Amino acid sequence: MGKPFHNSRQGKGKASSADKSLGVRRRTRWVAMAVALALPLLRVSRAVGQEDDAGYRKSYYQEDDNRIKVTTDTLQADVGLRSHVRLNVGMVTDAISGATPTGAPPQSQWPFPTFNNLYQSAYQSAYASQYSQFVANNQIYVDSNLETYQQMTNDAAAYAQLTAPNIATNSASASYQSLTNNPNLHNAKVPLTQMHDYRTAFSIGLPMTFDRHQLTPSFAYSQESDYISFGGALNYSLSLNDKNTTLSAGWSHNNDSVRDDLFIWEPKKTDDYFLGLVQLFGPKAYLTVNGSLSFEHGYLADPYRGVMFANQLQNSPDDAALSPEVRPRRRNSQIFYASWTQFVTPADGSCELSYRFFHDTYGIFANTVELDWHQKIGKNLVISPMFRYYIQNSADFYYLLVPDSNTRPAYYSSDYRLSEFESFATGVTITWRIVKHLSFDASYMRYVMRGLDGITSQSAYPSANVFSIGLRVWF
Repeated sequence: MGKPFHNSRQGKGKASSADKSLGVRRRTRWVAMAVALALPLLRVSRAVGQEDDAGYRKSYYQEDDNRIKVTTDTLQADVGLRSHVRLNVGMVTDAISGATPTGAPPQSQWPFPTFNNLYQSAYQSAYASQYSQFVANNQIYVDSNLETYQQMTNDAAAYAQLTAPNIATNSASASYQSLTNNPNLHNAKVPLTQMHDYRTAFSIGLPMTFDRHQLTPSFAYSQESDYISFGGALNYSLSLNDKNTTLSAGWSHNNDSVRDDLFIWEPKKTDDYFLGLVQLFGPKAYLTVNGSLSFEHGYLADPYRGVMFANQLQNSPDDAALSPEVRPRRRNSQIFYASWTQFVTPADGSCELSYRFFHDTYGIFANTVELDWHQKIGKNLVISPMFRYYIQNSADFYYLLVPDSNTRPAYYSSDYRLSEFESFATGVTITWRIVKHLSFDASYMRYVMRGLDGITSQSAYPSANVFSIGLRVWF
């Protein structure tokens, strides 16, 4: 996957148990989006609720300006083993390549040395060199008792004071000219580094239904070059009120290994707890409400992201001198989600409005609002446009430049995904029920991310196009 932060890579995005069963990636913003924005293989209801089915999906994610590109292949199947036991299996493979920010701001915001800085440094070096050379050349006079060591060192100091300024001026002038003539000195875009990786993930679930109760144990495994994940989950649901009310609860645990910036494998563990409610209000409307708690501990930093210190001068616009970021080794988060789905009879379509609140111990508060419309056309076609808006404040330890390397804060990161930003997603999905046992769908989404803190360069935030096609069969 490329080298750790020293010329550049985040943390695993939080997801539901269902998402985790497919091995959700943690890496960069495009990873979170690729999962969160993935559309179902089918939006047309089944004629029979418990038919066996299998599906394939091809997804393509491409950021603007030839940044990150992700191609994903997904296979899923749901088959009945017995009258009350089903088997869900899934496999995901994806290939990631392209350029991603290193953590450094644009060169126009780097702390470069002034001519005076270069002169002072060159003078100290020249003085030490001239002094040492004089002492070496005149030690013979001391050894021959022609003068004292004190006299000789006094002469060396006088010689160095006389010759060092001219040497320092020439050296500083050459260095300053080389710096100011570099075409990258005033670059207004964040530096990028190339990366590539492959991921393979497998999942298996076993839903078991007993009258009004359903219990689903599941297991997932995911592997890439620098991240290995083992996950398990247990979900329970209870139908009440003649199946008009469904209560659900779940727990999942991930035991992961992450390769840090020193190429050492570090542990990371995550536990998620979930409670939910789905309430039908007649045949045309229902409410969904749920909440979750997440507890992460272990290695949570991004080994491919670096930070720049404001008091450490950069000598070359072509190569940022970065240090590894430092994040807390614990992160707790809370999520509240609510949605209302309403079928609109005159339009022969349905509307879904949802809201999501997120907070974590990094100090991030985030809000998401989404509106989806599902328009049925004829008997076999559904068109589903959507719009989503997301906004968050910055993490407590986000810095464009960390102020002082000598008095470092406990935690610091320059990952733009921890900054204050907003994002917009607009898209459409077309689902076609070709025949009773075969469905095809295609989707497109445009994603735009924009910084709000006024200091982080807008070039750090990606915009992307997401395409997806899927096929599902029932048997």
